[in-house]
Amino acid sequence: MTEKIRLLVKMDIDSAQIRITAQGHLTSRSLHELYGVVSRANTLMQGASLEIDVSGASVDASAMEALRRCSQSHHLPYLTDSRQSEVNFSIRSSADAVMAV
Repeated sequence: MTEKIRLLVKMDIDSAQIRITAQGHLTSRSLHELYGVVSRANTLMQGASLEIDVSGASVDASAMEALRRCSQSHHLPYLTDSRQSEVNFSIRSSADAVMAV
């Protein structure tokens, strides 16, 4: 499995939905790249339903925990978004997703 993270963004403007699909290996380091994409998507379509799908990625436990904290707080880390804009997103993972430790 590759150590890189690949992100695919799908935006449905008519139904105000955004899905960001991650593949590869999501680590605490690559999580910052994902945050940047989430921030840009949120800026383009504020108020849209945003879903992050990590079911096809290998996700480090620390990265998943950080992602969950952001989802619960509705804010990205300050270094990613100094304005601390509200961002609402859900996380899709599955039992098939490999949790790396």
